Amino acid sequence: MAVSLMSNTRVTGSGPRDAEPVKSGEKTGQQAQPAEFAVARDELKARANQSLVKAMFEAGGQGDDKAMRIFYGEVLDKLNAELGTEQAVTQDKVAAQPDDFWSPENTADRIVNSALGHFETFKTQNPDMAEQEQLEQFLTKITKAIDQGYGEAVKVLDGLKVFDGSIRDNAEATQALIGERLAAFREEKQGKQE
Repeated sequence: MAVSLMSNTRVTGSGPRDAEPVKSGEKTGQQAQPAEFAVARDELKARANQSLVKAMFEAGGQGDDKAMRIFYGEVLDKLNAELGTEQAVTQDKVAAQPDDFWSPENTADRIVNSALGHFETFKTQNPDMAEQEQLEQFLTKITKAIDQGYGEAVKVLDGLKVFDGSIRDNAEATQALIGERLAAFREEKQGKQE
């Protein structure tokens, strides 16, 4: 006995003339796939995905670069959402850059420069605030966005099970350098105010 996929009918004789409808809730031969096959298929898919992730991220420096691109992209997305995209450095603009482009130092510089490029705009949008208050509010706002972006990047990389070793080290080094550069900016601005 065969089941016609097109008409959801069961062919019982020599041709379609002898077809009868399949009753609702009744499983056909093709629908009654054992659970073991579904589990095996899911397991094979998971192994293939894991192999793909390993190929992407276990290539030494290249894998680290890919992870830093994810980190940079997540942080920029949050900063752009918070501050606007007019002056933003997008991933499209940095797609084909030299190898050291994704070093923690260079990545931190780009993130900080992109964020701090909005300070003058923030000041003009908040003229009633004292200079110190403008500085603190601005730094609070961008620090929150950077931290959210970092958290999103960690979730992505951790979900791929690659947030360890040099990838973790580079992301943490980048975050620390961002903190240092923002602190230096604060000190510089406070020094000018005094």
